Amino acid sequence: MPEETHAFVIRKYDPDDAEWGCTSNGLTAKSVADVEEFGLEAGLPVKEAGYSGRVINVALHEDDPRLARLYEAIEARYQFKPSPWKVVPVPERGRYFGVTRKMTWSEEEIDAAEFVELSCSRQIASHENPDDEQWAREDYVAEVDKKQSTQVQLGIMSPFHGLAVAEPLRSSLLAANLEGLNLTPVIFVRGGTVKKPLWALKSHVILPDTLNAIQNGQGEVVASDKGWERFESRHLDDAGRDPPALRYQRAQVEALKPFDIAMTRARLGNGREISYRWCIISQKFRAELMRLKVPGLRYVPVALE
Repeated sequence: MPEETHAFVIRKYDPDDAEWGCTSNGLTAKSVADVEEFGLEAGLPVKEAGYSGRVINVALHEDDPRLARLYEAIEARYQFKPSPWKVVPVPERGRYFGVTRKMTWSEEEIDAAEFVELSCSRQIASHENPDDEQWAREDYVAEVDKKQSTQVQLGIMSPFHGLAVAEPLRSSLLAANLEGLNLTPVIFVRGGTVKKPLWALKSHVILPDTLNAIQNGQGEVVASDKGWERFESRHLDDAGRDPPALRYQRAQVEALKPFDIAMTRARLGNGREISYRWCIISQKFRAELMRLKVPGLRYVPVALE
């Protein structure tokens, strides 16, 4: 099982500020004294912050008894509970506070997964919002900027999670006979001459709906690929786990034609124009990336249930 650490903040930055309650990343206490009491009850350090305020930056393993004591103390004093959602639904925001559950998988767990979600810390291009036709075609659009001069061969459409590749990696992937691979040209706009062509890393294979719910910015469950409003956000609900892990019905995935790369049905992001499908790859694809020593990659096991 992966390691899980719960992270959130208890704060009261200004003793004279009457506002208190749940927040998206923890809670604002009624008073400085309450923050200090929570620290004493859980045995956690309390730091000075703001205008004579106090703060507790919580980062505890899920099995740490101090975490259980802290959750109990918060519920006893305020009747607040840690959120079981990625995005707390609007009607519940007075009772549930946001918690980031930071996940760490061992190499053995990643090796044992049939498929993994692929992401990258390197930046290969700067995202540019697509027009309506480009969005409908799922074109990747980028601005010509200084990232054109880097040596990055696989990276994100910064600052978002769409992935693109450059040569010579593109040719290496095409030569590896990876089932489902679909490399489409990135469209460049503004900024001058394109010196480094890029290709969006995609697949011809679209996965079924996840077992995870898809939430909008109000915490409502929405259809994975329908009804996008222009300023709507969509998020994978994995109870605040970071990174979240995709979950699928095994029978539905096995019913698809064999693939080494596939895409989520949902486009995910904080707005329609900045949303991308996520890439899921096989161990064959991962082994090729490792053989080529592509840096900055992160793999999250995909659960087939």
